[in-house]
Amino acid sequence: MSMPGEEFNKIVNSDLEPVAVVAQCLDNQWVPQELLGSMLERGRSLRDAKVAGARLQAVRHEYLRAILNAQQVIVNRAFFLNNQAVYQDFQNGGASRDAFKELLRDAVIVPYLYRETGVVAEQEFTVQSEGERAWRNIVADAGTGSCLRLSWDEDENTRLTDLKLKDSFHDQLLSMARFRTESLMRDFKLDEEGARLLKARLRDVSRWAVDKESVLREDFYKEFVVAEGTDPAAGTYDRLKPFAGELKQLADLKYNTSLSDALGRYPLTPADSLDRTALQELDRALTRGTAVSADELVRMLQQQAFALVQNPLHVGLTGLELDHVRQARGTDEWTLYKDSLLRLLREPELLSGTPDAFRDRSQEVYDRYVSLAERLGGIVGARRAGLGDRWQPIIKMSIHTLGAVVSVIFDEEPCIEVVGQVADSVAAKATKGMVRFAVVGRDQRRAKKQLETSVDLMQVKFDRTRDEWDGLIRRMEEAGFARREVVHRPAEGATLNAPDENEGID
Repeated sequence: MSMPGEEFNKIVNSDLEPVAVVAQCLDNQWVPQELLGSMLERGRSLRDAKVAGARLQAVRHEYLRAILNAQQVIVNRAFFLNNQAVYQDFQNGGASRDAFKELLRDAVIVPYLYRETGVVAEQEFTVQSEGERAWRNIVADAGTGSCLRLSWDEDENTRLTDLKLKDSFHDQLLSMARFRTESLMRDFKLDEEGARLLKARLRDVSRWAVDKESVLREDFYKEFVVAEGTDPAAGTYDRLKPFAGELKQLADLKYNTSLSDALGRYPLTPADSLDRTALQELDRALTRGTAVSADELVRMLQQQAFALVQNPLHVGLTGLELDHVRQARGTDEWTLYKDSLLRLLREPELLSGTPDAFRDRSQEVYDRYVSLAERLGGIVGARRAGLGDRWQPIIKMSIHTLGAVVSVIFDEEPCIEVVGQVADSVAAKATKGMVRFAVVGRDQRRAKKQLETSVDLMQVKFDRTRDEWDGLIRRMEEAGFARREVVHRPAEGATLNAPDENEGID
């Protein structure tokens, strides 16, 4: 006789929806950049009450946004037992518990099993007792719709887990010695000397890792991030260890993109976090489909250059609950948004060859996401319609290459912002950049409270990177995009980063 919760659909990556995501915010070590800086400066740990409260709020915000924006959210089984942002929905009765049951049964929320074969199996990781009780109760009550593993064959799952997760993290540490200083300057807002010192520290990491057969993140933390003699889970980050914060962010980013790469789906990088481009993988195939040339990209952006006249929306995420998201997912507006996003992602080669198609499809995603936001505001109610929640959505296209990013903002007066410079190491070489489409808010100061969505869309190819990059910016200025200086690094919304197409398993 089966235990409660042990009857479920056993699925692998090929059974997932196209826009399935792994949300980095659920990692028990994820900390927004602003909060991380404060922790290092003031010597506070993850167990500090103020830190824990601020972090829970940020995690909760990103978790709900993931469920709204994606078709499916893949959640490591451990998080149902030890992450309050997740188990608070089914800890007690009420609308949130009912919503969680429905989303779990319908495989919108998909438990990922690392080596376990069941959702209520014994575990080796640390759990919260209230989370464990709540999880056992909800599984006994509702069951689970589908559970995911890399493979349901034990030997194959072990092989893939070691190769795609453990070895992938180790390989990243080994490669850090080759990171480019120009990109380090851009990603961490460092001057040239600071980037040089950080690169020296990255060489230390690679030298340390080369002597290891395999490396757990906990081992890395003990050596380079946390105070001596402390439990890495406590998050007592040591500012006296050179570049502890920067090294932590790079390690966490790779740690949290490995599963989505193994599955061939999207890692959802939260707002106020290091972007995946910081892993300096742009010389690899990060997106599906063919790459466009710089000239083709300019034509596409010219087609997109229109004034977006939109009344400010009174929509944010303050006060949002899981049941609100569940209701929004059941609306026609959500279905239309989902369909338009799939159309935008499905045929990048059509977009590159037909600027009109790019204009129409990206506009469609924008219009339908705005409609979904309006519907969500109506579901939550008028109590959130204050000025603090005012959201003015615009389209933003960003082109990333090693060392530099140019963002095209389609506001009433379309403009471009340029951050960084093309890395010297690839200046005269052929490389690929990444094009990202996003619906964001005009007021970036409130980015962490706004309703945003973005996705890595396609590649752009450069034969001589620096010359063509400079030419791309020049031609955009000639096309009527005013260049706006960036006073500070703009906050980014949560991003559906493209998985490495070479990493997915079948």
